[in-house]
Parts: sequence; C-alpha cells; structure tokens
Amino acid sequence: MTAVAPPNPPQVISRFGRYELRQMLCRTLAASTWLAFDPRAGLDVLLYVPRVQPRSPRDLDEWLQDVQSGARLQHPRLVEVLETGVHEGWPYASAHRDGRLTLQEHLAQNGVPLPAEAAGWMSDALEGLAYAHEAGVVHRDIGLHSLLIDSTGRVSMAGLAVGLMADTPGRPRGAPVRQHVREEAERDVLMAGLLLHRLLVGQPALDDPDLGSAAQRVGPEIVRLPWSGAHPIPDTLRAIVNRATDRQQRQRYLNARTLLSALQGWIKTNEEESGGPLALLLDRLNTVGNLPSRPRADKALLQSLGQELMRVDDIVEVITRDPGLVWELLRSVNTARFQNGTGEDRVTTITRAIVLLGQQGLRRVLGSLRPWPGALAIAGQTAGLEAGSAQVALGKALRRACISGQMARLLAPFSISDEESLVAAMSQRLGELLVLYHFPEEAAQIERLMQPGPPQPGNTTPTPGMSAEAAAGAVLGIDLTELSVAVMRHWGMDDRLQHAARPLNRTLAVRKPDDAVETLRAVASLADELADAIGMDPAKQQHVIHHCTTRYARALNLHAKECQEVLDTSIRLVDAPIQLNNVNP
Repeated sequence: MTAVAPPNPPQVISRFGRYELRQMLCRTLAASTWLAFDPRAGLDVLLYVPRVQPRSPRDLDEWLQDVQSGARLQHPRLVEVLETGVHEGWPYASAHRDGRLTLQEHLAQNGVPLPAEAAGWMSDALEGLAYAHEAGVVHRDIGLHSLLIDSTGRVSMAGLAVGLMADTPGRPRGAPVRQHVREEAERDVLMAGLLLHRLLVGQPALDDPDLGSAAQRVGPEIVRLPWSGAHPIPDTLRAIVNRATDRQQRQRYLNARTLLSALQGWIKTNEEESGGPLALLLDRLNTVGNLPSRPRADKALLQSLGQELMRVDDIVEVITRDPGLVWELLRSVNTARFQNGTGEDRVTTITRAIVLLGQQGLRRVLGSLRPWPGALAIAGQTAGLEAGSAQVALGKALRRACISGQMARLLAPFSISDEESLVAAMSQRLGELLVLYHFPEEAAQIERLMQPGPPQPGNTTPTPGMSAEAAAGAVLGIDLTELSVAVMRHWGMDDRLQHAARPLNRTLAVRKPDDAVETLRAVASLADELADAIGMDPAKQQHVIHHCTTRYARALNLHAKECQEVLDTSIRLVDAPIQLNNVNP
C-alpha cells in the first residue's frame, strides 16, 4: 500500500503590524531594514525599525519628529517615505521600493562595480544627503541597504533618520537634536566614505559591514584603500576616498557637499576626451576670464604701448612680468590662427605673437585681461575667506611663476628658445594658478591639507601633510598637471609646450635629454624646483639649490653657483620696477 505524503504545513508569514516581512536586508547598530509587503497598498516596501526600542515617550517623539522631517523633504535623490507609525511600542517607517533594488541586492547579482560607476552612485547619494543635511536632517544608518538603484543606474537614498540619535557624552537625554546635527552629519559623511571604500574594494573596511560600527573605529584604526583589487583605482579617486576615511578628523570632508564636489570633479575629469579636466573650468573661463593681470603690470604695458617708438624686445620684457598676459597673448593669437585655417603653425614665443598681433591687437588683448585682482575682488568674501587671503595666495603664486619663467630663460641652452623656456616653466604652475583664481575656497582647503598635522601618540614628529597633487585630487577630484595640459590644449598651444608643462618626477633621477623637446621640459622642471627656494632662509635655500644641482648637473651641465646666480638675478628682475625706454627704431 502506497504511503500518502502528509500535506505541507501552511507557510508561516512573519508580520509587523499589517506588514508581511519577506526578507531581512540588514541589521546594524542603528536599525533593522526589512523587505516587506504592504497588503493595504499592494506594494513592496522597505520597512525601517530602530534597533533599540525608544526608552521613553520623549525618545519616541524625537524619533518620529526626525523621520517625519526627512519624509517632508522632496528631492530626486531621496526615496519617498510612505508611512511613519508605531506598532507595539516600536516606531517604524516604510519607503517606496518602486521596483528598485538595494545596492546590496544589485552587487549580489553584478559583482564589484567599475570605479567610475561606484563614484557615480555615491555622487547621486551625496546629492540627496547634502540636501537633507542642509535641511537639518541626518541619516545615521548609511549602507548598501539604504541606497536604491533603478533600471537606468541612478541611485537614491532611503531611510533618513531611522536610527535612534546617538548618545553624546555630556549631553542630557532629550536635548534638541539640532544641537548635534553637525556632529552627526560629519559621521554620515564618514560613513559615505566607508561605503565608497566598500564599493571599490568589494569588501567592507575593517571587515565590518556595519558602517556605523566601523565609523566608531576610524581614528584608532587606519582605513586606506588597498593597492590590489577587482579593478584598478585611479590615483585621484584614491586620494578622495582615503581623505574621506582619514584617521584625523581635521583631514576629512566635514560636510556632504564638499565630498560631493570632489567626486563630481573627478567624474568630470574622467569623462571622455571631449570633457576631461577642462570641463571643470569651462564655464568659469568663459565668464570671468583666464587669469587677472599682476598688480601694476597692466598699467606698465599700457604706458609702453603709448610710446610709438617702443622696441618689441622692451614690450616682451614687460609682458614676461605678467603670466596672465603671457597666456592670454598666446591664447589669442593661436585661437585666431586656428579659426583662420593657419593653426598648423602654432605660435610659441611672445615676440612672434607681438609681431603677428601688432599694436592694436596687443591693445585688444590687454583690454580683455581683467585688472588685478579680477574676480577675487568679491570671491574671497563670498567664499567666507579671510579678507584678502585669496588675493595674497594668488599674488604669491603669480610672482613665483614669473621668477620660475625668468630662471628658465637664463638657464636655457642655445639649443632651445629662451622664450619657450619661460612659457614652459610658467605653464608647470598653470593648473595651480587657475584653481587659486577660480576656486579660492577649494584652494584654501588644499592648502590646509598640505599642512603638517599633530604627531601621532608616542611620536614627536608631526604627521606629514598631503602633496599638492594629492590634496587637489582630494578636494576637487583633479590632477593639477592634467588640468594645465588640458587648458593649454584648449587654448591651441603647441604640443611641445604642452609636453614641457608636465614636471619631471621629483622622485626619479633626471636623465640627459635626448632632444630639444626633452631639454625644454628639463629646463622648465629645474626652474620650477629652484623656485621652491624663494623666500627661504639662506641655509634652507642652499639645501634646495644643492639638491637641484645634484639632480640636473649631468642632464643640463650646470653647477651650484650658476643656480644661485640665476635665482638671485630672476628675483631682482621680477621685483624691480618696470623701466620703459623710449628709443629710436
């Protein structure tokens, strides 16, 4: 007789109130997140419940107020909250899933994303987070489970304020949340950095999938992206992520907007060739110009142009005192020649540009240049910087570029043009100058990141600051050298000058140049390195000169005395009042 199989027991459906609990997505120190079904609405929803039940009616009211404040926010990158309520003493919030997957589900199906894809996801999420922070709402439970991705690859953030407010030492229970929004917002940003780390590596930082828990360990423990992973991580993106999770709180991004700005900058520079680093600056270049003239330089040139018998060489000497004018002159003449169909023969010297433009053309170029301090007259105040600090920083950088250019002229061997050497040396600092002028607030952040930090416990040596390149990458998501070259390309500069604008690697030995192009680059790099000695006391200056001589002696056949004389002469030339000589032709 055949045995009859017993009927399957009826499936037990777990419930939370009316919600059918389908799957536990995540349980962190802050909250539990469920995939649930709402039979009343007929919708799949995300159900958020704090991990710990509120200890008092006041705690419960605060949780509901926080979540409802987030629910009132309307932003494309924030997920709609459907309902908030209380069930058997447990507060909850439900969010509209709308056919989207959590990043946790998406990664389970698709694996580790490419760096550009991960950065794009976090950029989307940070848009919503920054908007919430600026409205006074924090998240407290950022993770793969709180980001939803749609069919087009766009990401939105869900679960604002679902975790109970963290206890702060010295804060009485029930204190207004607004007193601690800034600290909790900073913790959100740290968690966002840890999440981007997780996306790029494929494993959680500190082997802790709970980002709230991992955030508490950052500082005593170091979080850095590994050098091996599923996909190579670009250096600039690496700098951004490592800054976001730095062990020193002062080095991190302190608000979501600054981290978003850095990521968006990197995304723009990582786009196809039609974008690149230049995309970051195009609007600013078209609106406020390239760079302002140096103080008093524009007046001297106007005076020289008023003298009909002024020699071209004398006009060149005036122009070389003003990097902004040098680049505007070459940009104007090369752009015009390209538009006229003669762009194959690029203009690389100031003398030739003057001859081609003539006096009236020179006047037009000078008229297009903003007088000092240009847009910085109001930019520093708008950015909240100390009065004049942005102008002082740009003024010093322009002076340094002038001195570097003069040194390159004096160091240039007969095989290369002294004027091309000047332009190449100035161009090695073009990216830095553009950032100082067009992004003064970000430039101040870069400067702070480059400063040494306090010693680590048990050590008396200050913690080294970031390099200029790493700091610029962390703040703006750009490589300063690539920015220089991209702008020069946009201006129609000759390929040789673009190549020479790339400084030689300071950690590698300098090889003897094989041709004139490499000689031009080596001379420009030497001048830029010698410029480090400007303003130093004699002992430190001698150290820089000795180091430069050692690096370049064989490649360029020079000695320490020559370097010292070139430095001293160039400083005198740049700082001396401009003398105009009216001569007969």
